[in-house]
Amino acid sequence: MSMFLRCPVRFVFAACALAILLGSTSLKAQERTAVDDEGRIVDFQRDIVPILRVRCLECHNEQEAKGDFRVDDAETFLSYVEPEDAEYSTVLADYMLSDDPDMLMPPPSKGGPLSPQELALVRVWIDEGAHWPEDALVDPLSDQASEDALAAPVVAAPKSLLDRVWAFQGFLHPATVHFPIALLLFGAMFVVLGWKWPSLGQQVPLACLLLGALMAIASTAMGWSFAMEKGYGSWTKVDMDSEVFWHRWSGVIVTVTSAVLALVALRAWSTNNVKLERTWKIGLLVVAGMVGAVGHQGGEMTYGKDFYPKAFRILLGTEGQPTDVEFAEEPAALADDEVVAATVAHASSN
Repeated sequence: MSMFLRCPVRFVFAACALAILLGSTSLKAQERTAVDDEGRIVDFQRDIVPILRVRCLECHNEQEAKGDFRVDDAETFLSYVEPEDAEYSTVLADYMLSDDPDMLMPPPSKGGPLSPQELALVRVWIDEGAHWPEDALVDPLSDQASEDALAAPVVAAPKSLLDRVWAFQGFLHPATVHFPIALLLFGAMFVVLGWKWPSLGQQVPLACLLLGALMAIASTAMGWSFAMEKGYGSWTKVDMDSEVFWHRWSGVIVTVTSAVLALVALRAWSTNNVKLERTWKIGLLVVAGMVGAVGHQGGEMTYGKDFYPKAFRILLGTEGQPTDVEFAEEPAALADDEVVAATVAHASSN
């Protein structure tokens, strides 16, 4: 009996020991898989890519890179990261953790900010060196995955009436920006005509300058609102490599200059000061050149670099015409056709 009892007891002890051994081995395996070969806890493909894909990729991809920022391009994304220093990493400190709703990414209208868990993963990933494997891809979700990711409705933070009006008027910028450009250019043209016919260089350019300055102020305010709504940042964002940055600030310079000239023109008109009159007229010519350059840049940003050259090619009738090389190759092609035809005819006769 004792032998009978001892055998099961030994068996039970052996089974328990085996279970403990297997359990400890499993725990050790889990511990090993919790970090990679370099001792990193956060894995980019497993932990960071889903965040970028669901929360950022829609507005910062190859086709639509708002603010010239992409999350699917390692070089672009890592230029906003200080490896091993999350506190000084622009993407986290200035955007994901921003207190400014105009700078916060993702913005409240897109479900921002990131959750504490998502922010913690990004922070740890950066502090661990911001390792982006060469084969890692931040690719779009499949249709089904997109539906699953978007199944939970995103409730945007409510905006005040003032914020809604500010955001709404920004969308009028594309329609109103042409008015100050036309008025300032029109006024400058009449300043030039006034050299030949003095009567044309008085009231018309003055009226164009005053109206153009007012419209420039309104259009600039709309442009800043529109840029913030589209994700290009606020007044504090400085990016010397961005065309949007230079376009916005050159527009501000034109607006301020035209407003100052408008005040000078009013002063000259009220005091009949010839020197001030000459000053604002020369200034209007300069502003006309500036606003033309800013408008040209805006057109290229909207329609592409080849927009205006293509327009002139259409005007000159050269759009779509074959080049000299193509003309030179055409006779050779005809000669080849003649050789083929002669060969077929010769074969048929035989």
